[in-house]
Amino acid sequence: MSSKIIKSCMALAVAVMMLTATVLADPANEGTDWEKGVIRVTGIGYAKAGAKRGQRGQAQQAARMDAQRKLVEAVKGVNVDAESTMEDLMLVNDKVRTSVSGTIKHFVQIGESKYYDDGACELILEMPLFGQDNSLAQSAFIPLKNEPKVPFPQPTKTSITVDVDVNTTVGGISSGRYTGLVVDCSGLGLESVMSPVVKNNNNQAIYGAKNLDIDKVIEMGMASYATSANDSVSRDRAGNNPLVVKAVKVDGIIKGNPVVSVADSDKILIANQSDMFLDNCAVVFVK
Repeated sequence: MSSKIIKSCMALAVAVMMLTATVLADPANEGTDWEKGVIRVTGIGYAKAGAKRGQRGQAQQAARMDAQRKLVEAVKGVNVDAESTMEDLMLVNDKVRTSVSGTIKHFVQIGESKYYDDGACELILEMPLFGQDNSLAQSAFIPLKNEPKVPFPQPTKTSITVDVDVNTTVGGISSGRYTGLVVDCSGLGLESVMSPVVKNNNNQAIYGAKNLDIDKVIEMGMASYATSANDSVSRDRAGNNPLVVKAVKVDGIIKGNPVVSVADSDKILIANQSDMFLDNCAVVFVK
């Protein structure tokens, strides 16, 4: 058999092995998990052809390099706001780009590496979206770090009152104050972003990163994304007695900004003056 044929057979064998290995990872578990606040990728690798000693170690190293490459691509694709991704921000801000390069090296491997009969190694890497310890938010919010905090706007109609029944009992807890805000965006195609802005129909921004303590935003994010106003994500973030409003639309190139009516934006702003749920980032968007 000629060397050319042998090389062709070896190449075919490697291709088959790679195809076999790539079906091992579950694509549903890849990418940005906004509910858990992590970026998760799976790496798959093989030892070099002919390797005998340290085969598992070589396969693991190859899998790690594959996962790191995927992690870089996943980070670039994260939506920073309704207009841009991390890749966009890294292109225009050297500090952000340098910070991401350093932060991305502090990934965490989840669980043990898996090894398969065909020589493949599979492993999972994660990095946090938010938190004070090597999170993507530390890089994403660098442009706002030294910016002064802007007060929340005043409601357009200060005569509006927000009804709260002091005897209302929700989830076994009696409360006369709102514990958070839930904006129902179901059916509107809302996209998850790190820095959303809630607006009203007059295009007035009533809630954004510029209104908040940036360290708090980095630690916990501006909002959680839930499937309903009553699920565990919503309760954990917005508490047991949230103010619930319905978005009228979403806007932005990435469709990441909920838009509410002027009347509802007034309710939100008035309630926040006493309950300060916006200041505490106790905000949930239902998708």
